[in-house]
Amino acid sequence: MPVISSLYQSPRFLRNPHFHTVACALFRKRPRVQYYRERLELADGDFVDLDWSLANQKEFGSKRQQQNQQLIILTHGMEGSSQSKYILHTVRCANAAGVSAVAWNMRGCSGEPNRALHFYHSGRTEDLAAVVAHAIAKDFKKIWLAGFSLGGNLTLLYAAREASKIAREIQSIAAVCAPVDLVSSQAQIEAKENRLYLKRFLRDFHAKFNLKTQKRGHRIDTKKFNRRIRTLAQLDAHYTAPWNGFPDEKIYYQKCSSLPVLQAIRVPALLLNPVDDPFLSSECYPHRFAATSKTFTLEMPETGGHCAMLADHRFNASYIEKRLLEYFGITRKP
Repeated sequence: MPVISSLYQSPRFLRNPHFHTVACALFRKRPRVQYYRERLELADGDFVDLDWSLANQKEFGSKRQQQNQQLIILTHGMEGSSQSKYILHTVRCANAAGVSAVAWNMRGCSGEPNRALHFYHSGRTEDLAAVVAHAIAKDFKKIWLAGFSLGGNLTLLYAAREASKIAREIQSIAAVCAPVDLVSSQAQIEAKENRLYLKRFLRDFHAKFNLKTQKRGHRIDTKKFNRRIRTLAQLDAHYTAPWNGFPDEKIYYQKCSSLPVLQAIRVPALLLNPVDDPFLSSECYPHRFAATSKTFTLEMPETGGHCAMLADHRFNASYIEKRLLEYFGITRKP
């Protein structure tokens, strides 16, 4: 598939990518979605929480049985959850088209600390694999995967690692604002103009460490966090890499970047990365590979910010969910 021209253009007053990103986070409406939660136990003794929103569902007492065999599995970004606005809007649009959705919360992101010392990271594809297997066991016949930001990289990496053995139920996948090259993206998010985002991420991680210490009894030196952690690279060097068996943060970034293995993906895949996304480096736009691939499509709107791509001044509709459903071949019901 080629590198395609995007039909999306930001409204004029949202042409600044930082304003666009922040305005979406602050002012975009949060739609009401009816979830029911299921805890999925993992093979290593930990868990992830799944939030389901089923189309055409029937209730039998306390149980819900899905009557629709189509499902979108949604993977959120760093420090996101099933309550992230881009997730909720995509769920709502999928349901309106008669398709069920499940938004899974990565380890430690559901509002309750996970059991293990380590939590999620950019390459923990075995957790997504467990969610996919669980959905297939529930008899969903057509499944699409959509990931956002860190979750976009993870989704592509999952498809690459599964390669020829990927489940036949998976029709296609999509990644939005995905840092497919973690080495350069880590440096990009630490750029001077991104310091406010970085500060928020580190604050959230610090709070998560404190909560895990209090609720799970893990001995995490949060004083060291206060003294030494000023960047994501330092966070990954002191915590993420050693907790997950990587020699250092550089090896972690190399092993968990989807960019080097995109050619292994065997299902149709879309990468929707705005050119002005403040979190993405130039390496996150694989023009040459997309131009020669038969299954991979790269779409690069000139504007859009990070996980925003708002459609108008009302800060509500976004190009993201419209494009995802279009790419998946899902049409809205009249």
